[in-house]
Amino acid sequence: MKHRLVALAALVAVSLTGGCGIIEDAVNGTPAPAQATTPAGNKPTADSGFGSVKDSGDIPDVCRLLSKQEVTSLTGRTITQIDEDGAEPGEATRFCQWQQEDGQLAVFLSRTTAADFDVMIAEATPVDGVGEDAFLLSGHLYVLYGTVQLDIYSRGGSDDQNLADAKKIAKVLLPRV
Repeated sequence: MKHRLVALAALVAVSLTGGCGIIEDAVNGTPAPAQATTPAGNKPTADSGFGSVKDSGDIPDVCRLLSKQEVTSLTGRTITQIDEDGAEPGEATRFCQWQQEDGQLAVFLSRTTAADFDVMIAEATPVDGVGEDAFLLSGHLYVLYGTVQLDIYSRGGSDDQNLADAKKIAKVLLPRV
């Protein structure tokens, strides 16, 4: 029994001291590096510290790609809660949702193909100036970047403002994906 308590105390001490940087980053809103694998031959990007997952590799943890300050600055709304996907590395789809005063921001990243992305729904509106291809459908901005599809939903302003916010967010995220 005595040895179990000593082992438990040692485990708790290691856990607490090893996680101090994570706790500090969470309190300060500093994003941790993206949890992506670097495909062979890719150089690390300035933003994520990992190579691009544009064409291969694990989809990164979306909540780590934007800091609280960036989300607030890009949308003009204060964050009240963050909903993480809790997915394991290697999942084909990842998401993060920032609940905000008078709105929300949700970002989904998933693998796709250009052919699947090109299957346009009649109500979709093409969007220029972001990614390799993009369209708006039901308030969601869908952006193609290699084999990654970004689905960005910003709510809290007018339809035009929400689209403008989603485009700003996409432009920030693309170099980090």
